[in-house]
Amino acid sequence: MDERDGAGLRRLLGLCAFGLLLANLPGMAGVWPSADLPEIGGRTLGAADALAWWTGQTLVSWTFNIVLIAAFGGWLAWQQDRGLRVPLGWMLLLGLVLAYFVWFGELISILAIASMIALPLRAMQPASRLVTALVLVGGTLLIVVAGSAVTALLPDTMEPGQLLGFGAEQATEAEAAHRAGYFAQLPRNMATALQWHLMEVVFLGGGVLGLAMIGMLALETGFAGGRWPAMHYVLVAAVCLGLGLPLTGWAAAAALARDFAPSGLWQSNGAHATGALLCAAGFAALISLAGNQARLVPVTRLLEQAGEIWLSLYTGQLLIGLALFSLLPGLSLYGRLGPAGLALTGFLLCVVQALAVWAWSRSFRTGPVEWLLDGLSRRRFGPLRRGPGA
Repeated sequence: MDERDGAGLRRLLGLCAFGLLLANLPGMAGVWPSADLPEIGGRTLGAADALAWWTGQTLVSWTFNIVLIAAFGGWLAWQQDRGLRVPLGWMLLLGLVLAYFVWFGELISILAIASMIALPLRAMQPASRLVTALVLVGGTLLIVVAGSAVTALLPDTMEPGQLLGFGAEQATEAEAAHRAGYFAQLPRNMATALQWHLMEVVFLGGGVLGLAMIGMLALETGFAGGRWPAMHYVLVAAVCLGLGLPLTGWAAAAALARDFAPSGLWQSNGAHATGALLCAAGFAALISLAGNQARLVPVTRLLEQAGEIWLSLYTGQLLIGLALFSLLPGLSLYGRLGPAGLALTGFLLCVVQALAVWAWSRSFRTGPVEWLLDGLSRRRFGPLRRGPGA
């Protein structure tokens, strides 16, 4: 392994810092099922909102969660091989605080738990780890499809919102709680966070562990560092995106259909999950390939800088989401922005984030959250600001 591997991992983590910003906004801005079922509560989307929602579901929803998990697994292996301590315990604490006091959909806690198991498994032979990882990911995919298949037994007259416990009345209650401010929505957020963590650990934990192990193998084989021949990356991207985008696009279109019923949920969930896995591999291949293209240096450099402080960026995104959608009574935007408005908000925030990354990286060595967790882990804090000439 050389510095190219570390740079490749930083580019992937930086890509996730922007992709997750767009992917998480729908879940933070309204009742959580509306992120995957847009007409929860009897709402009807206009043409612009439908197009924005379909685009988000096709390109970013679920996909960048998968990329982050795999990239974090590779970063974990990179840190271990360099003899650096990884503050997984402090990361777990940070994730739990964010989940129960900010937003239930955070990923840090489940990443930390899976990583605590993935690190010792590096003692296995690479072939054994690959088989184990594929079994874990494939088994989780089957669990997702099988769990959704139960809905095939339900009558098609039932609305998807009723199935998930978010009919029109429940959606209105949730919106009223969030608009009433932070403390009014806190009990609901904590209850949802507990439900979410139980689901992640019991049903999705194996898949998260498997993806982290795949990320470690991507580092060890040189995939993440751009050390494969360029044509190999082109073929991986072409095959994965050629199969994955039609699957995620079809799943999104099916969820938008006026006659969408609970009995079809297993088909759309299965297509979306499979497509998101393929798209994640395709996007990772493109970013790894881009690292070797001289004309893309400004873009890849920005992604590397974002990857160096990805945990701070991710934490900041959740806090900004809290401020926008739930913090101040009467001023929150929870439930008030449609998919088109959220997409525009997301792109504006991406621009602001890019400028913030550029400005911060000029003066500081690492992100504030990374600096804090590393200092707590080592029980001593190094300098945050760059020295003269650095």
